[in-house]
Amino acid sequence: MKTTRNKIILSSSRTARRGAYLLSGLLLLAGAVGCGERDNGVDSPFGNVVYLEAAKVRSESDFTFKNTLETATKDLSVALAYPADADVDAELSADPSLVAAYNARHGTDCKMLDAKYWKLGAARAHIQKGDVLSAPVQVTFQSLTELEIDAQYLLPVRIASVTGGVKPLESSSALWYVVTRSSAITTAVSLKDNYFEVPGFDAGSPTAGVVNGLEKLTYEAIIYVNNFRSINSVMGIEQYCLLRLGDSGFPSAQVQFCSPGDVKFPKADKTKVLLDKTWYHVAVTYDTENRVAVLYIDGQEQSRLEDYGNGEAVNLGKQKRGKDFLFKIGHSYGEPEDYTRQLDGNICEVRVWGVIRTQEEIFASMYDVDPKTPGLLAYWKFNEGSGDTVKDWTGNGNDAVAHKPATWPDGILVPKKNQ
Repeated sequence: MKTTRNKIILSSSRTARRGAYLLSGLLLLAGAVGCGERDNGVDSPFGNVVYLEAAKVRSESDFTFKNTLETATKDLSVALAYPADADVDAELSADPSLVAAYNARHGTDCKMLDAKYWKLGAARAHIQKGDVLSAPVQVTFQSLTELEIDAQYLLPVRIASVTGGVKPLESSSALWYVVTRSSAITTAVSLKDNYFEVPGFDAGSPTAGVVNGLEKLTYEAIIYVNNFRSINSVMGIEQYCLLRLGDSGFPSAQVQFCSPGDVKFPKADKTKVLLDKTWYHVAVTYDTENRVAVLYIDGQEQSRLEDYGNGEAVNLGKQKRGKDFLFKIGHSYGEPEDYTRQLDGNICEVRVWGVIRTQEEIFASMYDVDPKTPGLLAYWKFNEGSGDTVKDWTGNGNDAVAHKPATWPDGILVPKKNQ
């Protein structure tokens, strides 16, 4: 199983020193204002202290991961307020007694993460004389697929003891890892100033036929828009079969579908706009035989139009008029570096079907679907988390390729709206 390394300490020594000196200054100021009062258990406000670098601002570290992840590694460093005159060693240990404190503070009932699911790479963090930051101590999480889905577990790690005459800064001497094996989607790719092509859909490709001659079509995708441009391309072919947000004279935050014959649907309606910085599942079905199109937002019907389109079957693998009219994810028209029509946001769970999905089917499988489901022609989960090629899970061989190196944002968590 592939290991994912999630780094929480990326500070350079210079950055760490700056933060440590700032902390030292704050301690001095606290001592001056407090007239000699003890600060967080430190005997003297002018004394040096040691603390967990990751807990300097916040004592909790959220570790939410996709439910197929087996192993992950976090880095934990120890820092001094200012350089010491001698080497300093800080002993780190997991402290189950801190679980109760966390639960009392948050009104939760989290359990301590069993020892079989974690290990400390080294119990002792070493800070050399004259420096302020230790080398990272690795915290490895393992056998994660055995954890209950959506249950929260705690792994409190604290500074147990320190050498060199330095004391821990109590407010930052412990870090609670909040561990959650999530049923939600936790990986998506950024389409800001980028897009994905599907070489297998190009005219002449041996795998293009799977998406040609479609009398029934369903598009699906999960999107998150940072900022709405005048046109925000989601997927499809310009002026032929395109799902997007915005258009000329059309609200930039409203979803629009364009069918063969450049027939646009629905009409402009400011009551149907989406919100920025919000996850949505968007879908459209197009029955070319019965000439009916239906648009769904989060699995609920938003718009319907009958007597729609020109009745022609859809050929997504047919090159219409040059490179501007190929199937793409996140791009529809213009030169490759013209990003005015890109979706400024994130995307995942992109699907092309050769059947009309019902409202019930769309709602039930917004966040995951069996790749072997009949009628599913192309399926890009965008769950790789790195790299520039995205797998087509149907087995039809139509992988998607990024136009330029892809960016995979951290902290993705797509909330489920169908539970």
